[in-house]
Formats: sequence, structure tokens, C-alpha cells
Amino acid sequence: MDKDKFEQIVLNTLEELPDKFKEKIKNLCVVIEDSDIEPTLKNKINTQARLTLGLYQGLPATLRPGRTNIMPDKITIYKKALEKVSSNDSELEKNIKKVVLHELGHYFGLDEKKLRKLGY
Repeated sequence: MDKDKFEQIVLNTLEELPDKFKEKIKNLCVVIEDSDIEPTLKNKINTQARLTLGLYQGLPATLRPGRTNIMPDKITIYKKALEKVSSNDSELEKNIKKVVLHELGHYFGLDEKKLRKLGY
């Protein structure tokens, strides 16, 4: 999939969020990386041999009350990894949406267990 179409799917996913969630998103940057995550994780211990499709970096909203001067949160979506796990453009679009929503779940304070229970 070309980069413009990929980016548009990410943007559409964010725009389609219910207003009650959109208005709570503050100080968040969403980026699309063409490359994989290996350079980001090279110094981490216990990295499993699996693809990382997205990554949330920041302070979840549940831990923010009363804090000021917080660095922007960042969600990274890994294009090549998503393409690798998708068999066609339709499946890729579904996977992009799922990963964007999964990482937003982390932004709002949900852990992996809760996100899996919700289907993300």
C-alpha cells in the first residue's frame, strides 16, 4: 500500500473516534515509521522474536492528573510490520485501525490484558 493511503487510514481512524474520546486527547503525536522497530528496541532486554505493529510512549492519561509540563506522548505505527502480517489491502486496513485503537487504549491507561479482553 502506498504511504499516502496508509496515512489516510490512520487519520480516518482518529477522526472516526467518538467526540468524548477525541476531546480528551491532548499533547499526542502519531507517527508512521516505514522501518521496523528493531533500532528502537536494540538496548532492551527480553525482546521476543515477534513483530511490533505499534508502540505507545508516554504517560497514560490515568497517571496525569495534576501534572504539568509533560513531554508529548507518541504513538508509532510500523508500516512494514503491518504489511507483513496482512495478506491484502482489506486486511491491512483492518489491522491499521486495530493497532491505532490499541495504542490509543494505552494512551488512555489500559494495559495489554484489558486491551486483549476488549478485542484489541
